[in-house]
Amino acid sequence: MTRKSRARLDRDSRRIPRKDNIASVTVDHKNEQIIFTTNDMLVKQIHRDGPRLARSFDRLTKKQIAECSAVFGQVQGLVLRHLSRLGDDDFKATSARLLASASNSLVASIEVARHGYRRQYGVLARTFIETVATVIAFAIKESALQQFHAGRLDSNKCVTWAKAAVPPIGPLWGMLSREFVHIGKGHSAFEPPSLYTADDEALTFIINSLRGNVFFCMLWLTSSSRTKPIHRAIGNATDRSRRSTRRRRWLHGWSRFSNQ
Repeated sequence: MTRKSRARLDRDSRRIPRKDNIASVTVDHKNEQIIFTTNDMLVKQIHRDGPRLARSFDRLTKKQIAECSAVFGQVQGLVLRHLSRLGDDDFKATSARLLASASNSLVASIEVARHGYRRQYGVLARTFIETVATVIAFAIKESALQQFHAGRLDSNKCVTWAKAAVPPIGPLWGMLSREFVHIGKGHSAFEPPSLYTADDEALTFIINSLRGNVFFCMLWLTSSSRTKPIHRAIGNATDRSRRSTRRRRWLHGWSRFSNQ
């Protein structure tokens, strides 16, 4: 162990960063303190704080993430059947590519949440919902696929069409838009990334939201063509979930969330 210099000991005791690492200095006369920002703040937030926050998330959600993962894997199996036809614009190939994109948004939302960004999770969750709504629109609106490839499809209309078949999509998309995407008073709150605790209300929301998103994936798993009505797919998905204790747990969590 090396002996610290007197200057370094003095600096550490007063929590003063090295001179060459200081980005700014603010003197708060009211609270009688000096606030430093450093050149390595971003680096530390990514490499030091991020993993610590992620561990607190993982410790509290390991079981729930595993439950969602089991269904997620089945969905990926169906999607992969059609991803090889990258040049095709038919219903299944296009839907598979969109669901692959939705899956990326789902995983990205979890990673954002893991690192303590609770509000930013909602932005990606809305992207996921809107993408799935577009796929549902392809199944129930004859002209939607053609409009999509022509660049004329309004994603807002897709949500309107989709909620006729899957009612929770409408209010869920609206809530995510209002509370997380469209800038409002809530965005002005000071919300630095922080460790998760068992009584964290945001964590409860995130987990129930993930359950809901996986359920929407399951709709596609049970209805992979236009020939099977999406309304019947909802019933099939629910029945299948009830036959599994594990899936029943996350479906129950989703039901509580969607009725809030």
